[in-house]
Amino acid sequence: MKLSRYLKWLAGFLILVSPVSYLKSQLEHQNYPWWVCLGAGPSLVGSTFSMNAGMVYCYQFEHSLISARMIGVTNKNPTVQKIDPTSVNYKFSDYGVLYGPLWQSEQTYASIGAGIGLVRAAYETPASIVTHTSVSLPLEAQWFWRPTRFAGIGLYTYTSLNFEKRLFGALLCVQLGMW
Repeated sequence: MKLSRYLKWLAGFLILVSPVSYLKSQLEHQNYPWWVCLGAGPSLVGSTFSMNAGMVYCYQFEHSLISARMIGVTNKNPTVQKIDPTSVNYKFSDYGVLYGPLWQSEQTYASIGAGIGLVRAAYETPASIVTHTSVSLPLEAQWFWRPTRFAGIGLYTYTSLNFEKRLFGALLCVQLGMW
């Protein structure tokens, strides 16, 4: 009686473990590239010129790209503050997870993507600070040149459609990773 129970348990264990180990071995042999882009550049918040900096993490599956981005935007400028001390300073933080197709050659790639995101806005006047958080529809386009196996340079452009103010911008980026 105990032997048949043991054999049933062993058969069940092997049935469950063999697909998991097969999948694990396949994933170990796959080389899915990943990279991080760090950059800065100009942006528009509504119709106001500002500066931004950002970081984008990308992970490639076959001919698709999943990316997660964090972008900070501000219009704080000491020169403008001296001219018009009553002007409103604002800071935007844009967070998004995006998915889209990827086109690549040996040394370059281009991609577009869309996803879901979150925007956090802080408006600062001499008297107060007001913050708002909003859901957003982030969009991106990337073009990178990768002359080595671990570093590249390129352009990351983005849009964030949200309930606060629309964000548009470009980051001139350095790219580090494995591909």
